[in-house]
Amino acid sequence: MKIAISYPPIVNKFGQKAMVSQNRNVQYFKTPTYLLPVTHAQAATWLRDLGHEILWDDGNAQLKSYDKWLSDIVASKPDAIVFESTTPVMKFYWNMIRELKLKLPNTIVIMTGYHSMRKPEETLNESPTDIVLRSNHVDFVLSKIIPFIAAHDDWRTSIKTEGLFIRLLDGKYRDTGHFRQVEPLEKSAIVDRDLVQWKNYAYENGNFLQTPGTYATSVIRDCMFGKCTFCRYNGPDLTFSVLPVKKSLDEYETLVRKHGVKEIFDDSGVWYRGKEAREFAQGIIDRGLHKEGCYFGFNTRFEYLDEDTIKLLAEANFRFVLIGLEAADDETLVRLNKGYQMQHVEKCLSWMTKYGLHPHLTIMVGYYWQTQAQLDQTVSFVKKLMFSGLARTLQVTLCTPLDYTPYHDECIKNGVLLTKDYDDHDMSKLIVKTPIPHDQYYKAVRDMYGIAFDPRFIFRQVLFLLTFKKRDWQFLFTYGVRAIRRVRQHIFNLTREEGKSQPQQIEVKASTNS
Repeated sequence: MKIAISYPPIVNKFGQKAMVSQNRNVQYFKTPTYLLPVTHAQAATWLRDLGHEILWDDGNAQLKSYDKWLSDIVASKPDAIVFESTTPVMKFYWNMIRELKLKLPNTIVIMTGYHSMRKPEETLNESPTDIVLRSNHVDFVLSKIIPFIAAHDDWRTSIKTEGLFIRLLDGKYRDTGHFRQVEPLEKSAIVDRDLVQWKNYAYENGNFLQTPGTYATSVIRDCMFGKCTFCRYNGPDLTFSVLPVKKSLDEYETLVRKHGVKEIFDDSGVWYRGKEAREFAQGIIDRGLHKEGCYFGFNTRFEYLDEDTIKLLAEANFRFVLIGLEAADDETLVRLNKGYQMQHVEKCLSWMTKYGLHPHLTIMVGYYWQTQAQLDQTVSFVKKLMFSGLARTLQVTLCTPLDYTPYHDECIKNGVLLTKDYDDHDMSKLIVKTPIPHDQYYKAVRDMYGIAFDPRFIFRQVLFLLTFKKRDWQFLFTYGVRAIRRVRQHIFNLTREEGKSQPQQIEVKASTNS
């Protein structure tokens, strides 16, 4: 079969592209960040290895217009097309699939993504989609169903693979139940970089200090913690599995020595910790990869890495560490079920900075209970960390309820969600009732992103030059210039509703019982 894994370009009225891949909540960027959809890339590689013809069709990364993308996909006449979507672009996808099916009536349309997997009937009701995957293990499910479909004309009624919602020929639906991955993660394919045109994703990414950069085949599927209420890695439909250290090291060696990659980031929900983290770092050193001029990075959590592990990671040339600091008050951390306490934050960051890592903080504002005092506490704490050099970069977002996560369900239950329009979930504005005017949260976004232009922050970066480490000179003179345009873009995206008429605010009592 000819299988297209496809991302149509989606452009809003501001001329910004929707960043959909890798199950992110959608944001629209004028200066885009092209993210390699790792799990879908694994699926493409696996299906190719099974003998199927693969059309890797990322209209965004390939710089196509919508019309060009549509004409190309119609001309290619694939037997099946796999899409990935999420809440803010669901209406676009439903309309697009109606248009596409008129031109390719015999092509099987398969929808993936967290929104559809949690509301599969909705997508089948709103569009002529043929299959909705009720699992984020897209690679495992597709490796089972595509060969079956190829061999069975009656696949709609005879397929038994779990995790599917199928449109029958009489218009009814068939549910094969929830899919749970019971096979080891190592069974999935390591991404074939040439197949997925990896260089299209190698340059326009703010996480890379050096280019070409790439995302590794993730070592963790879902998250080993998996309890944060706002996060998609949460719920009974998710599982947790780990790639063996050796298999991941083999991929890193190939990326560095065959493809010439200069920075590798593992975007697993949470990377290795403890024994596996030390084993991986030592493996990098034993193979000499730390001397190849390539930096390495990952996502982690506070309290997950001790000082000895961080020291070893630094020796292995790890640099970028993305770590979630969703708020700076313990009440919010409890309500989000973050699993760490504020008292440990500075100690963890001090270890990372001591050994030359570059911690990157992710912060959110606009929780439906967040008071002015809590908001001010977060802004003040973030400034303290950045001005003292305990963190090097940051990312601020508005807390938009993600597709039917516990936080989203909580917002619906408590009557604080201000909209039912999926288009409003694009992180460009607050969509929950709050105890203070929305403009206060937009102001906080400006304040935190404004740190990048503050003389105190710039002076701290100059002081880092005294370490005489290449990465610190690169950070100030190379990355800094590139980052300015992205900071301005983020400020525009997250504050463009500032000063506009606000919805009726409500008084929300501070409590940890919701």
